[in-house]
Amino acid sequence: MKRGLIVCLAACGGGGDPLEVKTDSGVILGVEQAGDVRAWLGVPYAAPPVGDLRWKRPQRAVPWDGVLDTVQVGIQCPQTFSIGGPGGDEDCLFVNVWSPSGASKLPVMLWLHGGAFIFGSGGDSYYSGRYLAETYNVIVITVNYRLGALGFLAHPALTSEDPSYPSSGNYGLEDQFVALEWVQRNAKAFGGDPSRVLLFGESAGGFSTCAHYVSPRTSGLFHAAISQSGLCGGKISEPTLAVAEAAGVKTGEALGCPGTGPSAAACMRAKSTDALLDATEITPPNMQPPGGPFYVGGENVLSTIPNVDGVVLKQTLRDAFASGDFEKRPLMIGANRDEGTLFHSSFFAMEVTSEAEYRAALERRFGAANVDAIVAKYPLASYPTPNRALAEITGDAFFVCSTRHAARGAARAGSPVYLYSFDRVPESAFLPDLGVFHSSEIPFIFGTDGAYPLARIGAGASGFAAAVQQIWTQFATTGDPGWERYDEATDETRVLDEPASSRAAFKADRCVFWDSLVLP
Repeated sequence: MKRGLIVCLAACGGGGDPLEVKTDSGVILGVEQAGDVRAWLGVPYAAPPVGDLRWKRPQRAVPWDGVLDTVQVGIQCPQTFSIGGPGGDEDCLFVNVWSPSGASKLPVMLWLHGGAFIFGSGGDSYYSGRYLAETYNVIVITVNYRLGALGFLAHPALTSEDPSYPSSGNYGLEDQFVALEWVQRNAKAFGGDPSRVLLFGESAGGFSTCAHYVSPRTSGLFHAAISQSGLCGGKISEPTLAVAEAAGVKTGEALGCPGTGPSAAACMRAKSTDALLDATEITPPNMQPPGGPFYVGGENVLSTIPNVDGVVLKQTLRDAFASGDFEKRPLMIGANRDEGTLFHSSFFAMEVTSEAEYRAALERRFGAANVDAIVAKYPLASYPTPNRALAEITGDAFFVCSTRHAARGAARAGSPVYLYSFDRVPESAFLPDLGVFHSSEIPFIFGTDGAYPLARIGAGASGFAAAVQQIWTQFATTGDPGWERYDEATDETRVLDEPASSRAAFKADRCVFWDSLVLP
């Protein structure tokens, strides 16, 4: 644990200092922030997953003596591509907590960051919970979880290590699960109410939120969920454990660790972090969200995303939501109006400029047998450029329609469901003309205008941002965002814009089309 300990000269956790909190692993000392908010940053919630614990389920944090200084965010998990820059350390399993002064029995909002399971951190400044804690009287907690191959490498040698746990590759999801358990044990110490925990996340974090929502293991660990752009019910599904293991064997070979037995696992654990990252590097144009719109070449991605192992993920999220076999917790779920534009922009170097490139991209992702039907549904004559047509397909196939499928399944099962479309165009000098692109809602939700480099709230939108923050925090408090539940018969989507409105059968015809395709 790469943190400093302050020697405890008085009785630890005795209540003399409101910044001193006793967790179940030891006493921590936080910091006062603006707005009379207290923060505890870089708090260990699990043991460092290093050495023999690499590619193991997370263990409880090692207790410490004295007082742990938690005044700066913990280091990010290792990554080669990140908005905040590459780098990191395998000792990265930390949470950050923001709580208003005098907090008592307040709702807790636990955030799972996005980043395609290969980059990002709960400590990124644009996820700061300070403003929400100050303004809306909630407790905000953000989480680091293992990423890339360190968080999601499956391999037969790893699967066979523990007969009671015949799985490998979903370590990042297991980290999140242990963080949920940590919140239940420690929320009261920060003035939180463990019976009112909202789990919410965006992109990979939204997918993760859905994975925990349908998991029987998480019963009682959270009580409402928000999935933002989470790809929770798409037809292009998560790989099976066998497929992920096969990719993991190739990763092992690239590392100089061939085979499927214990010696391969020992060899891979002996490799440096940098060697592992180099062997599984995913950078644009290979980067993709889970399930993958239009990545180009390579199997590395199969070692960096969750797999259906029958343990952590019992079935694909699409099948899980269709089954209705999950706890019926309030669920708010949605996507941004122009989800696909970011993935087909200069940011990801994934632009297509001709009809030939357009058709090739469709064939690569959806199979040659489906190209003509997709082109007929999305004719190039209807769009200013081939790239914009491809962006529309990405948004519909991977975000809007998968979200709609999950909402319909959860509502049919009896869950209180609230379906939304985020339609407010942000200010973005960095990515102009992309509309309401993937992740552009983040500064509106956290109130961290200026911290997120891709999007800003912009002039004249502070009132709308406040309305969005009220929706999110009200949902954390009551499980009701303030509009009618989603009903499959009326099929209405709440449009989050200024003014707010409702939209019936939003892109229903396109979603029926995508459901009709037989994908490879």
